[in-house]
Amino acid sequence: MRSIRKVIPAVVIALSFPCSAAEVDIYLLGGQSNMQGIGKITALGEDAPRTIPHTYFFTSADFEPLVLGETQTSTRAGEFGPEIGFALEVARRDRPIYMVKYHQSGMPLHHGWNGGAWVGGAPASSRRNFYPGIREDDENQGVLYRKMLIRFRKAIRKLEEDGHTPAIKGLVWMQGEQDSKHKESAIAYAANLKRLQLRLGEDLGVRGNLPLVYGQVLPYGPAAARFTHRDEIRRQMAFADGRSSHELAIPNARMVSTDTISLRRDKVHYDARGQLQLGRDFGRALKDLLAKP
Repeated sequence: MRSIRKVIPAVVIALSFPCSAAEVDIYLLGGQSNMQGIGKITALGEDAPRTIPHTYFFTSADFEPLVLGETQTSTRAGEFGPEIGFALEVARRDRPIYMVKYHQSGMPLHHGWNGGAWVGGAPASSRRNFYPGIREDDENQGVLYRKMLIRFRKAIRKLEEDGHTPAIKGLVWMQGEQDSKHKESAIAYAANLKRLQLRLGEDLGVRGNLPLVYGQVLPYGPAAARFTHRDEIRRQMAFADGRSSHELAIPNARMVSTDTISLRRDKVHYDARGQLQLGRDFGRALKDLLAKP
C-alpha cells in the first residue's frame, strides 16, 4: 500500500505525529470476521468524517493517520470494522490514540479447533486458532495467537523506535462465532477468554490485568444451524463480564451487548451502521473500565 502521506491533503499531514516523545496510548484490537469488518465505507454517507481525528492506525510497517477510503483497516479496500467508531469515541486532541489490529475470519479461540475443523483432545502445536497457551514459550500456542502477538509487538516496537513510550490501554476483542459450533468450546469460552487476557498481558509486559472489552456474539435468534451452541456461548460471555458476580467473572473485563446492533441479512456480520455503533460501544466500555478506581 502506498504511503498515505503522498495522497492526502496537506491539512491532514499537519495532523501527523506529535513532536513530543512522551507516553502515547496504544489500543490492541483482535478477533475474527466482525473484527475484520465488512461494513461498507460508502454506506456511511457523506456526513461521515473522512479523516478520523487524532488517530493513527498501524499498517504493514508504520502508523498512519486514519483516513476513510485511504487507510486500509480491513481485508478488502472500502470496508471497515469497529476501529472507526472506537476512534471517534476515544481519541482526543490532548490524547491521540494508536491502534493495531489483527483478525482472521472464521477462526476459534479453543485449542480443540484447527481452523474450521474440530479435532479435540489436549492442546497441540501448529493448530490454527487463537489459543494463547499457559506460558510464553508454550509450544502449543495457536498459530493465530503467535501471529497476533508478533503484529502487536511490531507496532509497539515501531513506537519505541520513533522515541515514544507506548502505554497499552487495553484489548478490544470481537470473536466467538466459531467457538459456538461445538459444545466443548462454547462452555469453556469464559475460561479461555480469561486465559487470553492473562497471557497477552504477560507476553506484552502489562502490569496488572490487561483491560479487556469484548462483544457478545450472535445477537439475533434463531441462529443459523451451524451455530449449534449459540445460547451456551452467549451465557459464557455474560458470565465473563467483571461485573457479573459469577465465579467465571474476569477482573478488568467488560462485555458489550450487541442486541441492538444492526446486522447484514446473514444475521452474523454487522453492517456499516452496526460496525460504527459497535466501535462506539467498545470505546465507551473501555473508557468506563479505565476510569474506575
